[in-house]
Amino acid sequence: MGILSVDLLITLQILPVFFSNCLFLALYDSVILLKHVVLLLSRSKSARGQWRRMLTSEGMRCIWKSFLLDAYKQVKLGEDAPNSSVVHVSSPEGGDAGGSGTQAKTVDGTECHLLDFASPERPLVLPAFSKLVEEFSSVADFLLVYIDEAHPSDGWAVPGDSSLFFEIKKHQNQEDRCAAAHQLLERFSLPPQCRVVADRMDNNANVAYGVAFERVCIVQRQKIAYLGGKGPFFYNLQEVRRWLEKNFSQR
Repeated sequence: MGILSVDLLITLQILPVFFSNCLFLALYDSVILLKHVVLLLSRSKSARGQWRRMLTSEGMRCIWKSFLLDAYKQVKLGEDAPNSSVVHVSSPEGGDAGGSGTQAKTVDGTECHLLDFASPERPLVLPAFSKLVEEFSSVADFLLVYIDEAHPSDGWAVPGDSSLFFEIKKHQNQEDRCAAAHQLLERFSLPPQCRVVADRMDNNANVAYGVAFERVCIVQRQKIAYLGGKGPFFYNLQEVRRWLEKNFSQR
């Protein structure tokens, strides 16, 4: 089968789920618009803010790109884990989180690779979620990889009260991306056992793992032992928990 035929087949596979996502956003916008109109009629102060749609041309481009990343991802269950190049991000306290992978403290902004954080005897879980980290840090290592911002304030921004969100613009360089990762760490406290890195500006980790917008992977002995579905709708943290419980006893 030629490359053109493969691309056409992938496009035909993507179209139904792409349109279903667009329909979901259209319904979401309709509900929010109705709520906004009701608040205006009731002269509520909360209706004075600017109403922004989720279904926009920018949003549709982001959704389409995310499905392409998923379709063309390099990562495969049971095969070698891509050793993507990333950049170290230190914790807000300036220290480095513990783990069985790379133990030495690393300077913020230092280039490294994903498998640098893997240990032969322990699975490496990407990304890390606070409760899972706290419960399974004795048997697994956890790593959060910050990729290209899904909802930049100057792009496909999330509608709602801006005071509830921290505004991040599109990353123009590696410094912007690392600074945004620091904002994430300051806003959402992660357990000290969790390490954090940022993807390079060529988005090599995002492309290799088909992350956009979120994905959970477990690497064991440099192989993909668990490959979660595409986020935000198709990944399942309960599956991750069951995998850890099945393969490793909690201590």
